[in-house]
Amino acid sequence: MTTPQPTEAAAPRTRLSRSITVLIMLLGGVLALIGATQTWVTATGFGATHIDSVQVSGQEASPVITAMALVTIAAGAALSIARTVGRWVIGIVVILAAITMGGATFAIMTNPLDAVALKIAETTGTTGTNEQAAQLELSVLPWLTLVGAIIALAGGIMALVVGRRWPIGKTKKYDIGQQQSPRAAQDKELDEIDTWDELSRGEDPT
Repeated sequence: MTTPQPTEAAAPRTRLSRSITVLIMLLGGVLALIGATQTWVTATGFGATHIDSVQVSGQEASPVITAMALVTIAAGAALSIARTVGRWVIGIVVILAAITMGGATFAIMTNPLDAVALKIAETTGTTGTNEQAAQLELSVLPWLTLVGAIIALAGGIMALVVGRRWPIGKTKKYDIGQQQSPRAAQDKELDEIDTWDELSRGEDPT
C-alpha cells in the first residue's frame, strides 16, 4: 500500500497565497492612508465672514483612520516573517483596524457636518456652524479609504483562514522553540519570502 504524495501544485499555491495576502494588506493600508491625507469635506457660504471656504482632510476629521492605516501597513510587512501564532495575531489586528477605518470613514460620509464643525469654528471664530456653513461638499476620497479598509479586511481574513497552511521556512532568527532536523529543513518547501531571507544571510536556499 503506497502513501499518496502531495501534488506539485500544492506548494506553489501556498507560496502564492502568502505573498498575495501580504500584498493585499499593504495595498489596503496604502489606499486608506492616501485617501485619509486628502481633502474630504469642503465647507463654503459663510455669509458675512471673510472666509471663502474651509477644507478638512480625513486625518483631520478622524485621526484614528490614519493610525489604523499605518497599523495595517506595518502588519502586512510583519506578516512576511511571522510564524503560525503571529499570523493569527496579525490577522486579528488587521481585521480590527479595517473595521475601525471603515466605521470612522462611513460616519464622516454620512454626517460630514460633524467632521468639519470644529475646523469651521476655529477658522471663523464662531460657533453657529449650522448657520455659518451654507454648503458642504464631500469629495470622492473617502471612498478610496473605504475601499482600502475593505481590501485590508479581506487580507486579515485570509491570514486567519489560510495562514496556518503556509510553510514555516528556515529563518532561524524567528524559529525559537521550533527546531527541525537537517533533513526536514532541506525537504521543506520555501516560498519566495523565505528565499529572500536565506539570500539576505548569504545562504543558498537551493
